[in-house]
Amino acid sequence: MTWSNVPGGPPQSSPGPQDPQRAAWERGGTTLFPPAKLADRISTVLLLAFGAVMTIVTAVVGIIAVISATATCDASAGCTPGGYIGGTAIAVGGAFVIGVATIVLAIGAWIRRKSSWWIAAIGFVLAIGVIAWGGVVFANAADGETASSSVSASA
Repeated sequence: MTWSNVPGGPPQSSPGPQDPQRAAWERGGTTLFPPAKLADRISTVLLLAFGAVMTIVTAVVGIIAVISATATCDASAGCTPGGYIGGTAIAVGGAFVIGVATIVLAIGAWIRRKSSWWIAAIGFVLAIGVIAWGGVVFANAADGETASSSVSASA
């Protein structure tokens, strides 16, 4: 429903009986946080906040892990920092993009006065998945370096 397509037709200039559907629509259009949807809004905001905190923690841990892993990384040891940086970029960048998309979709649902908790829940689960994927890429880079180091050390 749009502002130009209000139920009950054009607004009446004089007080009188109104279409009940129009009156309900006007009451619901006064706030983004109507009382009937308060639990939905609270759960959405909490899920979005947890996702933001999770992304920030992932960024901090990722930066520390990249610095730590690449401190002894050099070409003579067969180490390249690309896997470490790539894994961290997938985890942090992916979680950030999913978070922004989730916020946009949740606000869109609020504007349309629809339930939005499920949008935030799906975004949260997707963010966990992309962080895990980035962790796997990072771990594979670390395992590749360890394997090449042990082969060169035993030769």
